[in-house]
Amino acid sequence: MSEPTVLQDFTEDHGEGNGPSDSFLPTLQPRRGRLEETNLRGSFAPVDLQELFKEPPEHIEWIVEGYVAKGLFSLLSGSPKLGKTTLAYQLIIAIARGLEYLGSALPPVHVLILALEEHRRDVVGRLRADLETDLKVDVKLVFAPLLFSAAIHQKIAHYIQEHNIGLVLVDTLPAWWGLEDENNASEVLRKGIPLLNMIRQTDAAWLCLAHTRKSGGENGQEVRGSSALVGLVDIAITMKRTGGEANQRLLESVSRYADTPPKLVVTYQDGRYSRLGTPDSVSAEAKAQKVLEATSFDDPQTVEELSALTHLSKQDVSRGLSLLGDKVYRMGEGVRGRPYEYLRTPIHPTPDTKE
Repeated sequence: MSEPTVLQDFTEDHGEGNGPSDSFLPTLQPRRGRLEETNLRGSFAPVDLQELFKEPPEHIEWIVEGYVAKGLFSLLSGSPKLGKTTLAYQLIIAIARGLEYLGSALPPVHVLILALEEHRRDVVGRLRADLETDLKVDVKLVFAPLLFSAAIHQKIAHYIQEHNIGLVLVDTLPAWWGLEDENNASEVLRKGIPLLNMIRQTDAAWLCLAHTRKSGGENGQEVRGSSALVGLVDIAITMKRTGGEANQRLLESVSRYADTPPKLVVTYQDGRYSRLGTPDSVSAEAKAQKVLEATSFDDPQTVEELSALTHLSKQDVSRGLSLLGDKVYRMGEGVRGRPYEYLRTPIHPTPDTKE
């Protein structure tokens, strides 16, 4: 495979009945029942609870542990130019190249990208350097315009099933469903529920991008538009700035699943995002580094002295010294008048083993 494939057939369909031929998206038997339009619109078919108990528990197939899984609707939102699109496309690149993503191995699944906001040239340019050669999976793309309709949903669902697509990226959801009033909960639900039904039917993982309000917020309320959208999705992830380094971002999540971290700090270095940990752990590591930089190699210092030098509380200094481990060593008796004092461990040069 030389580069990502462009599915122009989708973009040529500007109506309910003048799209691609039936041979483009053949009828098939999917994993969870026939994908007929009545299935996507819903039907009345009660199931006895005792029969459900007889079924084995359904295993969640995570693409990205805690964030993106098959059959689930995940939403990633953030301010413009904050890095959410880069974070999402790096997931595609990692899957296609068989690389780790945020510290985790990824399953090799085929990918469909609905690139509906950025220019086609920019999307292809974003992927060319990493995916022009040596792809481990298929990567298919659709560009705007793309209608948001039951007929299009049907065609997408069939395509996903026929080509065994495991991950769908929608960039962005607002650019696709074109709400007249994104703050209108009834309109959000009117368009969102059929989309959710399709996601459940296709059994692919769906990651949709959206924007946040300028006013901000917490617990998903910062997502632009009606709160009905956050209530509709399975996992809502919001990217924010942190109070730490400029290249750090905070991922805050509201999820139906305990596997999803409520908060995770990531950092962008050398063109890649990587996981740092929870805000508390990242803050503790940063404070420990500050304590280390204040600790002398030859002048023992007490916790109180290090607290004055670093402007950290004595509790933070003590925690930092504990995290530093063998990078510092302790002197003294730890009693009144003879408190513990700390020195920085000398750095011994590595012996030259060359003859």
